Amino acid sequence: MVSRLELVLKELNENGNFRASLFSTNTGLVLASQKAEEVDERVVAAMGSLLSDAAIKAGEEMDLSEAEVMKIFYRKDYIICRTIFMPDGKTQFLLAVLSKIPESDDVEKYFDQLLDWAVENSTPDLEKLSSI
Repeated sequence: MVSRLELVLKELNENGNFRASLFSTNTGLVLASQKAEEVDERVVAAMGSLLSDAAIKAGEEMDLSEAEVMKIFYRKDYIICRTIFMPDGKTQFLLAVLSKIPESDDVEKYFDQLLDWAVENSTPDLEKLSSI
């Protein structure tokens, strides 16, 4: 199962030219990753979990709906964290991606499409993991 998740991430990185991508639990446990050597997957997962928690708390305080995507733009870099909700309504996983800033709105839309594809192709395996 994890190897299929890794294959999804490998294709995601190749098509998006991402430095790193990973699936983790919402508590920051890495399930699968594909990354450049200098990237520490544990730090990415922990920060993704922290960002997700902050977005959830902010949403609760402001009476907003559930956070699905968090994008943080740095001067030259970009982090995307996508929350993947399981049908049981309790379990959530994170897909986190590190990239250079998109060169245009079209590239950013392409990144969003790649993440949609990754979520779609990983959900069956994540559902199996959530039932364990």
